[in-house]
Amino acid sequence: MTPIGTELDDLVLKRIKDAYLAGKIRKTRDCMDDMDRAKLYEADVEKVIMASDTIEKAMPATSERASNPHNTHYVIQGTSTTGVAVYCKVCSNYHPQTGEFICWKLNSFTIK
Repeated sequence: MTPIGTELDDLVLKRIKDAYLAGKIRKTRDCMDDMDRAKLYEADVEKVIMASDTIEKAMPATSERASNPHNTHYVIQGTSTTGVAVYCKVCSNYHPQTGEFICWKLNSFTIK
């Protein structure tokens, strides 16, 4: 994983935090399954996202399900409410035809 770059780190992280506070981050089914398996809860998600001061760009979202080449996965690492090292993978989601930003998706949240 690579750091995004000093200026973009803060911007992307702020947008993710703002979306989280507004309740506008969607969790995928895979993410909910990860959380169930790892016994992680919404309080853990909140702690990791809101306490974070760094973010890493993991990769462009290039799977067959990725609907736009601008979709990108970002990783936020942190500690759960019980002190366990965890990470979440958040993906920007853009409209396949218009390229307009749609939402942030929490694709994974699990123990490191």
